[in-house]
Amino acid sequence: METILQMYIWLFVGMSYYGYNFGWGSILNDPYLGQILAMVGEIIAYVGAAGLIQCCGRRRAMIIMLIMTTITYLLAIPDVNFEPSKTIDDAKWTLQSVSSLIGLIAASGVFSSVYLWSAELAPSSHRGFVFCLCSSAARIGSFCGPFLFNNLIKENKASTMSVMVFFSLVGVGSCFVLVENEK
Repeated sequence: METILQMYIWLFVGMSYYGYNFGWGSILNDPYLGQILAMVGEIIAYVGAAGLIQCCGRRRAMIIMLIMTTITYLLAIPDVNFEPSKTIDDAKWTLQSVSSLIGLIAASGVFSSVYLWSAELAPSSHRGFVFCLCSSAARIGSFCGPFLFNNLIKENKASTMSVMVFFSLVGVGSCFVLVENEK
């Protein structure tokens, strides 16, 4: 049961992470600026995730970061401009772009957390097999994420983001079931 829940979390994290990383061309007007900001965000995420895990423990840290991901998906639904412009397409900074940067930080933090958690939950004799299953699920998610972010978001942004909110909330529920090793 724990392996299946970990596979689901890896699938969702792969979907979120690669959806953000391959979607900067449609999220910001300048994809190069998006990639630079994503790089800085990932550094912040990995350092911050380690500190959050040290402070709160793996389960609480994962739940906090998954809830942060859920909130960023909800914030990305409305079309809100931070800079005055005539149309949404002319805007450089929107609520979607800012929440996507924060969501990338949360998704990267969840990825580093679930990687550490998977290494501890699997027994030594099965650890390689569990990592293979989990990374296979993440690869499926990494294929679905850019498809959702780049293709379906143009059709109906609210329904696409609502699906991601649902996946994120199921990930939060999965964290409550997983066992945390106290070491």
